Amino acid sequence: MEFDVLYLADLRFPGGTSTSLKNDLRACKQAGLKAGIIPLCSPFFSRNRTLNASVLAEIRATGTVIVPQNERPRSRVALLYHPTLLDKRVQCRTRFDADACYLVVHQTIRNRDGQRAFPADHWSALISDWYGHSLKLLPVSEIVREDLVMNGLSHAVHQGNWANLIDLADYPEKQSREPKSPLVIGRHSRPSADKWPSLSVATTCYPQSTDFAFRMMGVPQSFVDQFEELPSNWQVLPFSKGPIFGFLQGLDIYSYFHSKALIEAFGYCVLEALATGLPCVVPRYMETSFSDACLYAEPDEAPLVYEQLRTDPKLYETTSRKARTFVEERFGLDQFTAKFEKIAEPSVAALPAPKTRRPAPAPVVLTITSNGVGLGHLSRQLAIARAIGPRANVVFFSLSEAIEIARSMGYLAEFRPFRQRLELDFKAWNSYFFQEMREALSHYKPCLTLFDGNLPYAGFVDAVESYGRATSVWIRRGLWRTPQPNSISREGFFDAIIEPGELCAPLDEGYSRPNPNSVTRVDPVLMTPRDQLFDGTTARRALNLPDDAILCLVQLGSEANFDMSLPRARLLEFLNRHPQVIAVDVRSPLHFEEHADFHERLVMRKVYPLGQYLKAFDFAVCAAGYNTFHENIAAALPSIFIPNSNPIMDVQEARAEYGARAGWNLTSPAEDPYAIGEQLVQMLDPDFRQSLARSCLRKSGWWNGAQQTAHLLQAVAQLPANPLEER
Repeated sequence: MEFDVLYLADLRFPGGTSTSLKNDLRACKQAGLKAGIIPLCSPFFSRNRTLNASVLAEIRATGTVIVPQNERPRSRVALLYHPTLLDKRVQCRTRFDADACYLVVHQTIRNRDGQRAFPADHWSALISDWYGHSLKLLPVSEIVREDLVMNGLSHAVHQGNWANLIDLADYPEKQSREPKSPLVIGRHSRPSADKWPSLSVATTCYPQSTDFAFRMMGVPQSFVDQFEELPSNWQVLPFSKGPIFGFLQGLDIYSYFHSKALIEAFGYCVLEALATGLPCVVPRYMETSFSDACLYAEPDEAPLVYEQLRTDPKLYETTSRKARTFVEERFGLDQFTAKFEKIAEPSVAALPAPKTRRPAPAPVVLTITSNGVGLGHLSRQLAIARAIGPRANVVFFSLSEAIEIARSMGYLAEFRPFRQRLELDFKAWNSYFFQEMREALSHYKPCLTLFDGNLPYAGFVDAVESYGRATSVWIRRGLWRTPQPNSISREGFFDAIIEPGELCAPLDEGYSRPNPNSVTRVDPVLMTPRDQLFDGTTARRALNLPDDAILCLVQLGSEANFDMSLPRARLLEFLNRHPQVIAVDVRSPLHFEEHADFHERLVMRKVYPLGQYLKAFDFAVCAAGYNTFHENIAAALPSIFIPNSNPIMDVQEARAEYGARAGWNLTSPAEDPYAIGEQLVQMLDPDFRQSLARSCLRKSGWWNGAQQTAHLLQAVAQLPANPLEER
């Protein structure tokens, strides 16, 4: 792999650092240069903090390559993209060769109170011993440069800055240059305490006045709580992770003051306001970054500056035009080539790349599925394995009795029995499973362990921690009935937690997400993508079913923990009264015994995966499990969902009820024979079935969860991209 720029970056940063990275990648592509990324994890964040979705989107949009662990890339320039990444706690699993290597310093080492933000004592040793280069520092601004010099690092500071860039196309210039009355003055930032001045200073620079209206985005709750009553001319808004140009367009003036201790290394929020063409009132020290583009004041002087802008239209217009022009000339994406060429010089300390290399072995992903009563966990893992693609070896290590399915699909798979089958208590079984897991980890040497289940077993967690050489990801569906503190307490053992999406998410109480910054939600994960369904005729012939009958799919689950005998009885009565209907009871591989139900028009099939055959059926009577519900809706199959309401299950009642309210399906409790009977009769009406199908088809663009999960795993565990994926 050959690159012009190789970014060693943490993809989890929420603020200016991530925005700067996104614009670097965009500018790099526009300049005709090739960029790669090696993801690292800054100790600044908790282990399982979610990745920045907008950064991931930019990586895909620009075609930037996330370097797989098993590759050794070469680049003209390598950039460690935050000072906290050159730290003894940060592990880079990918070796690389670069002509030049720099540490981009986005933050001052110390704040105004002298408190150190990160250690810099061992920078020279770490970059030399771990990366084979002498220490070279790229400050993002003159403010950072001065700080580095004051901390005795002048010998390592490059003569140029790695200035933050901005895409002006994302920030339309404010059209109206005539200030309103009252003046609308605003600011935005991450909701961190240091981004805000003290209470007394805030009420000084953002005063109570009928001439000014203040809009504050990203106010920390701890700051708001200091007020008995907020000033009447303040409007407090939550922090937005999305585009903020709409917020900026609604302002007349931008005013940014912060805590006494903070030193803004650059001030990306100010750059965004300048790009919009807003007059900006900021502290005097920022003049080194923004020259004459801003108006500078102490907090107690700020209201006077607002008043000058309010009463002097010419000053307002001149300041506004200067703001946009300054950004265009200094920080536009077209500046990237120049700043790149200033640093793209061969480093005498760089090690030559090996002349020949053996092909890198494919990385191993070890999937672990829990002991569910159905096929949900295993099906999700199979869908994700397919989305990961052939450049990684996926090995299944499962507690599911249906593991033979994975083998039949060409995967290496091992089965381990759960405790009931071995007649062990939890402690003894976890000890057994620890030994089995530890041996599997040592044998397969995975770079990623992927656990699917609601409770990670202690034996699994301990084994992965003991192994210590694999990224660990937890896949768990939501819609929990009750809080599960024991389960949530194990989040800290994982590098990422991914929750497959629920169409009924508005009814989810959120018990699976008490820590929202630790959980990434994706679309529903489907075993069979919508575009891979057989048409009705093909599906019927493949299942050896007649072309001219009304076919009812029956999928009421394994019934291992819930009695579905009443719905089955009502279905048999329905068949007696309607000879044009044939019911097809599709059993999973977990069904070892034939059910006692018998009817000449009740036929049985063992099919897996069922999803690709759903077009064979006119309607369905099913339990409201995760996979069945979402696959039926995705296939626009009219369905009667009968929830399994066992307390150990997810809230299937909410799933089925939400779908009924949306017009996707009918639903009935298992103990209500009258409702079931009435709904079966409704399904005989082709117009009614068509109306349900049309409602389902409106839910488009929600079915890409497996691929989204694979993309997240590429970033979290540096898996190779799937060459079979259609872009």
